[in-house]
Amino acid sequence: MSRVLLSVALLATAFAFPVASAEPVFSHYRGVTLGDSVEAVVGHLNATEADVKVVHARPTLVQQISWRPRRLISGTNSEPDPMAEMVLTFHLGRLARIAVIYERERTQGLTDADLNEALSGVYGTSMLPSTTMGTTIALPAELQAVGRWGDSETQVLLWRETYPERVRLTITAIEADRAMQEAILDGVRLNTSEAPARDLALRAAEAAALRTRDENVRRQNKATFKP
Repeated sequence: MSRVLLSVALLATAFAFPVASAEPVFSHYRGVTLGDSVEAVVGHLNATEADVKVVHARPTLVQQISWRPRRLISGTNSEPDPMAEMVLTFHLGRLARIAVIYERERTQGLTDADLNEALSGVYGTSMLPSTTMGTTIALPAELQAVGRWGDSETQVLLWRETYPERVRLTITAIEADRAMQEAILDGVRLNTSEAPARDLALRAAEAAALRTRDENVRRQNKATFKP
C-alpha cells in the first residue's frame, strides 16, 4: 500500500471510530458530543480541572480544553495518530465547538479528493462550500474550505491552512456557536467600554501606593535621623 493510500486509510479510521450507527452523526467526534458538559468531557479525555481554561468570563462563561492524543492509535502499536491537537470550546458549561488539527506528516500529499473520500465514509457526500452557503465560521484568507457536511443543528467543516500548511476540521453546534460568538463580542465591547475607568482606577491605586511608600520612608528616616 502506498504512503498516500495508507494516510487516507489512517485518516478515515481517525474519523470513523467515533461513529457507531450507519447514519451520519455529525455532532460526535472521538467519543465526545456537542452539548456534553465540561465534566463529562474532562472525564472522557482523562483530563484534569487544571486543563480547563477560561477564555471569556463575561457576559457569559466561555471555556476551552486543549487535548493531544497519545501517539499511537488505539488498538495498534505501529502507526501514529493523525491528530495533532483537539481544542474543545464550551459555552455556559456545554460543548459548542470541536476544532481539530491534523499532523502535517500524516496528511502530506493528500489531495482534496483524498480527504473528502476519507470523511465520506463517516459523514456522507460532501456539500462543498459556496458563496451562497451560510457558515458559523468566518474563514480568513489563509484558510481554504475543501469539504462541508451537516444538518440543521450541526456543521462539519474541513479546510486547509496555507501557513503553516496543515489540515483542520471543525464541528460546531450552529445555534450554540452563534450564541457563543455573540457573547464573546459583547464581552469585548464591555471590556472596551470599561477600559477608561479601569485605567483611571489603576493609576489612582499606583499613586496611592507611591504615597504610602514615601510616607513609610519618611517615618523611618525621621525616627533614625540624628544631625
